[in-house]
Amino acid sequence: MHRVIVPKRSGIHRFACLSLYRALLRQCARLPPTIPNSGTINHLVRKKFRRYKTLQSPSQTVNALKAGYEADRQRKALDLLHSASQGNQKDVGRISALLAESKALRDKNSSEQRTLAEARPIKPLSKIERKKEESRRQQDATALRHPNAEPILSRPRPVVSGRRRVPVLVNARGIPFLRIKKPQPQNLSRVIRNKLERRWAWIERRDRLEIEKLFAKDEDYWDSLVADEEAESPSWADAVVESIQDVLSKISESDKKAKELAEKMWKIVLAEKELAEKEEAERKKREAEERQRQEATVGDNKSPSDEKNLNKIPTANSENRVQ
Repeated sequence: MHRVIVPKRSGIHRFACLSLYRALLRQCARLPPTIPNSGTINHLVRKKFRRYKTLQSPSQTVNALKAGYEADRQRKALDLLHSASQGNQKDVGRISALLAESKALRDKNSSEQRTLAEARPIKPLSKIERKKEESRRQQDATALRHPNAEPILSRPRPVVSGRRRVPVLVNARGIPFLRIKKPQPQNLSRVIRNKLERRWAWIERRDRLEIEKLFAKDEDYWDSLVADEEAESPSWADAVVESIQDVLSKISESDKKAKELAEKMWKIVLAEKELAEKEEAERKKREAEERQRQEATVGDNKSPSDEKNLNKIPTANSENRVQ
């Protein structure tokens, strides 16, 4: 079976490429300062080797190595750089011409790409991209709390413009909040996240202290064995138990406040719902009265001559009697 050789994993290939790479860089460092932009040659050598280091095709590898050895059709790159570094003005001029041609080609390509980019019509955003852009703008706009924003517990509002929106009570892992509309403001998300992180930090501290309490009991047992029976030494476990009680009290107090806040918010939801139903009934009543008023106005605008003309129009029953 034919053996597949990957060039970049072949020691012989790597040795040959590294030898060419170092030789080119060594000759670049010896070029005379009279060559304009001589540092560009060093950059081009590094760029080309970095670009072609993952080639696996034998033909592409040979072409890349030829490009490294042959600067032009007449002389090899190494010979050309070596001759220029020795002061050969003809080869120095040839290198300068090659650099000028390379720069002109890059400028031409850049100009063409710039012209194509300007002529290309702007691609409209897709539905997903528009949604992401709107979400990003909304998050930036709600990063900070509005200075004129009313506290959530000041609801229900007695008067609203338009239809009343009933809030929804949401439980975010034990943190209650009222969702008025979507998307959720960024400042509200930040407050919920901070509360959850603080509570989780207390829980982790409690778990660590529970483990420390076991070690503290072992220390107390050891002290009881080696210490004097009459001497009273402070207990290791007492300090740990006190810290555990402190953490538990913080967690309990936080849960108690969350429960009280949830009860207040639920009362707000019930009150908002009651007001919304009342306002909806009043709105339907006003619409019914408005329709009756419009029908009465249309009936009053009919003239007696219109009624006579309507009476003169033959009906289907009268035509049948005539026949």
